[in-house]
Amino acid sequence: MFDINKSHLSFEDHDDNNVLTSSWTMDKIKRNDGTVWVMNHFFINPNSNLEAALAKEMPTVAQESDYPIWPLDPIVIDYFEKHPEFHKIWYHRPYAK
Repeated sequence: MFDINKSHLSFEDHDDNNVLTSSWTMDKIKRNDGTVWVMNHFFINPNSNLEAALAKEMPTVAQESDYPIWPLDPIVIDYFEKHPEFHKIWYHRPYAK
């Protein structure tokens, strides 16, 4: 569940056999230029499909939070880059070539 009133959020996904397929956390922090969600590392079970897991979990990130998202994991940064719908909420976007 995405609760914007909390400062730390934890997400997990399990398959039908209750095996952990992915997990990630977000922390709300205050910076000099405003409040942002820091999306920490996205962990994926090596037996899981990365693209399917991202497609399933990233809509949660895109929910209305009133704050930009700062992804730290290269996997998520790559996903944000490939999906323009995330560009408007992307905080601290890396330099584009």
